[in-house]
This record gives sequence, structure tokens and C-alpha cells, in this order.
Amino acid sequence: MPAFIKENDLLMEEKMDDEATIGEGIVVKDAESIINLFLQFAVKEYKIYNPKTLLPEKEKPLVIISAHGPQWAPAPIMFILGKYFLDNGLGDIVGSFYPHPLFMRVPGMKAIFGRLGVPTKVYDLPGLVDRLNDGRIQVTGTAPEGIYCNFQWEDYVGPYDNAGMVAAAVLSQAKLVLIAHQGGDAWNFQANLPFGWTLPIPGGLRGVNIPIGPVRRIDRYAMLAKKYKPALKKAELETASTKERKLLIGLEVAKIRTQLNLMTEDLQQREAKLLASKNGKKKVEK
Repeated sequence: MPAFIKENDLLMEEKMDDEATIGEGIVVKDAESIINLFLQFAVKEYKIYNPKTLLPEKEKPLVIISAHGPQWAPAPIMFILGKYFLDNGLGDIVGSFYPHPLFMRVPGMKAIFGRLGVPTKVYDLPGLVDRLNDGRIQVTGTAPEGIYCNFQWEDYVGPYDNAGMVAAAVLSQAKLVLIAHQGGDAWNFQANLPFGWTLPIPGGLRGVNIPIGPVRRIDRYAMLAKKYKPALKKAELETASTKERKLLIGLEVAKIRTQLNLMTEDLQQREAKLLASKNGKKKVEK
């Protein structure tokens, strides 16, 4: 080390580098302690169906579109996915997730989310696409129901609040993976309309979700992953007018929502069969 460079200068430079990356995603291995702590205390058991689908492809970013359901329901996905990457030697991946922008308006939340991997500096489509293309962010995702997760709908996956992540996946030519999940509803209370009524509005409103948060450990959290290939192409989106673009993305989003609802039903059936099988074995043992 040259004499004119002091150790304190190097420490300050390192700190400045760390500060510069806050709000630009997070290196998965840097979150290992948080991931392990969450899974130890919040989730008793978890299962990923088709786990290899979640592995990134060479020189392609990975974009995940998840079912949302009640507010807290998709939260374990980030930690389970982080653990899966770590277990497969992918700790150097830069990951991120996008909660609803309204959270950023709560005083202090932007700073907290930035340190947890939310790209708080990149809440616009061009900025995200740039980072996916140049590798500054390698894995990202969201659950597009957004504000609609506060309500109960006829389908588990309700109407979409934002389609920006789908557009980002198409424009960056990312590997797009859909995730259905089960188990996170334990952190929610449902207040449905009486007599099973449904309001005659798009999506069929059945009630509201009241989040109670991670006040108890989830017994089992299951995820079903499936690769999805959009019919919409990058060139189509780039050359489309604003009106055409909205229409094209709307069509793709409708397909994704349908697919996620089908995947949710599939996952429920898989888990029901597994539970029946376990109960059957217990009876035989008795």
C-alpha cells in the first residue's frame, strides 16, 4: 500500500461504494443472515415444485411474476428463492423485488427497502430495463395485483394494478418465470361479504383482506414455478404507439393472470394429494 493512502481512506471509500449500491438491488450472499433468520422463525417447512425452472439462464436476466393474494402471502417467496440461490452456488447474483410504489411514500420506508434489495433508485421502466440488460440487476420480480391485494376476488389472483414488470421482461428479453404459492394466507384475515355475495364488478369482489402480519409461523409454504414465454416480442413493443403498447401489454397480462390462477389450482391439488398421502400413511402406521 502506498504511504500516502491511509487505511481510513480505504474504509471510507468502501463505505461510499456500499452507499452507492443501496437502492440498486442486493447481492444475495449479503442477505444470507436475514434469509436464514426469516426461514428459521417464520416458515416451518417449504417446498418448491419445479425448482430448476428458477435457475437463471446464461447471459439472461430472470424476471419473476408471482401471484399475490393477501398482502403478506407472497413475502416468503423472496427468502425461499434467496436460500435456493445460495444452496446452488449463486450467492453473487444481484437480486431485487418491487413492492407497491405507495410504500415508498411512508416516511423512512424508502431507506429500509433500499437496504433490503428494493431498487428504490429505479422505479421507472427504462431504468429497470437498462439494469437488466447490463447486469446490474440480474433477478427481479413483483406481484402485479398491487393495491388490489387488499380485496378478495372470485379468483385467487385478482385484477392487476401494474403491468410494468411484464413490459420490462419483454424489453430486456429476460427469462420469465411465474410463481403460484400456498400457505401465506395464514398471515391474513378474510372478511367476506355476507351470504357469499359477490359485487358485480370486474373480477368479482367478494370481500377484503385484513393483514395480521407474521405473528405465527407458517406450517408449510409451497411454491409452483413455471417458465412462461410471452407471445409479445420486443420489436413489437418498441415500435408500437402508446395506445398500441397499452393494448399489447394488456393482452399479455391477461394471459399471465389466467395462467397463474390455473397454477394456483394445480398447486392446491398437489398439496391436497400430498396431505392425503401423509394422512393415509399415518393411519397405516397406527
